[in-house]
Amino acid sequence: MAATGSNAAPPKVVRDHFTPLSARVLYAPEAVRGGDGLEHLVYEVVIENVSTFPPRPVTVRDVIVKADGKTVQTLAGRQLQELMAPFGAVTEKTPRTTIQPGGTAKVLMDVTYPAGAPLPRHLDHELVVSPGPSGSIELSRFAGAPTAVVTHPALNIAPPLRGPGWVAINGCCDEYTSHRSSLLSINGTLHAGERYAIDFVQMTAAGMLTDGPSNVLANYPFYGDEVFSSTAGVVVAIQDGLPDGPIDFDLPAREAGDAGGNYVVVMTGPHLFAFYGHLIPGSIKVRLHQRVAVGAPLGLLGNSGNSNAPHLHFQLMDAPSPLGAEGIPYTFNSFTAEGRLTNFPYFFVRGKKAELATAPRGPKHRQLPLNFQVVDFPRP
Repeated sequence: MAATGSNAAPPKVVRDHFTPLSARVLYAPEAVRGGDGLEHLVYEVVIENVSTFPPRPVTVRDVIVKADGKTVQTLAGRQLQELMAPFGAVTEKTPRTTIQPGGTAKVLMDVTYPAGAPLPRHLDHELVVSPGPSGSIELSRFAGAPTAVVTHPALNIAPPLRGPGWVAINGCCDEYTSHRSSLLSINGTLHAGERYAIDFVQMTAAGMLTDGPSNVLANYPFYGDEVFSSTAGVVVAIQDGLPDGPIDFDLPAREAGDAGGNYVVVMTGPHLFAFYGHLIPGSIKVRLHQRVAVGAPLGLLGNSGNSNAPHLHFQLMDAPSPLGAEGIPYTFNSFTAEGRLTNFPYFFVRGKKAELATAPRGPKHRQLPLNFQVVDFPRP
């Protein structure tokens, strides 16, 4: 027989309202300390245009983040245009913040706090959108997408590479990179496996990407560098035999299973896997089900799979599938920051000398290199 009395407070009754959009957070953000010294809460908000009274295109004007009833961040204007995009084709005539009837969009979120500051256990959001026509009964300002926050420290691991001048390309956290924006439908479910992924390339002592013409693999001095296990664990997946591709900055579409090229996946704990991608064919030095220690050689950095130039693709994830998983935050136990690359297209595509902003610099511990940071990894 059910109890009829309770000391619990009665639930708050909220008056119902029609809203033209629905919004949800797919995966609760987990705190990670970035190479800028800030605590980052990284996640995605998925917004659907469900306008009914009447159906119409809806433009998002503001995404307001709140914690404990207080506004902690507002995305609007140019910043919202850069971090939001509808799924599917985007034309110049249609703003990235406009969602067509029945359409869906994603907003890349990065809420930051000072190092050591108490983090919220919960975040709420408020959306401000273009109003409907006269007589519309749908709100143009409304709450949505509540989410819990995971505040335990990110897993701290060893770097997968060694030596100076490694550039973190397509890294975290507040830019619309190919990794951060890769909210993909894999096996029938939306996943952001590359949420914290980094593509590592290495500049020379002279600040160049190559020694000679960029269309020759051998002219990338870091091509063939050893890749080391960042964690202890068990090898649970290997793919080998895919050729190194040509240098091509306009990549063709590939099968999802071949995107990572030749790779190794190491399970380091329950629902925790490390992925090392784009290795040289035939260079993998471990076997399936082998136990590996931190620092164990896994293979050689190459250009196989969905790769336009040699690099190591590295990420942590909650399942052994590199795309059909959720990206997990991590920090490296030690590196030295040399600055931030400011001329990426000229450096990477046109072969120009790297230009670096001077901050942040110096020794870093238990931090995640952010997009375009240049870092030195210690040698043993």
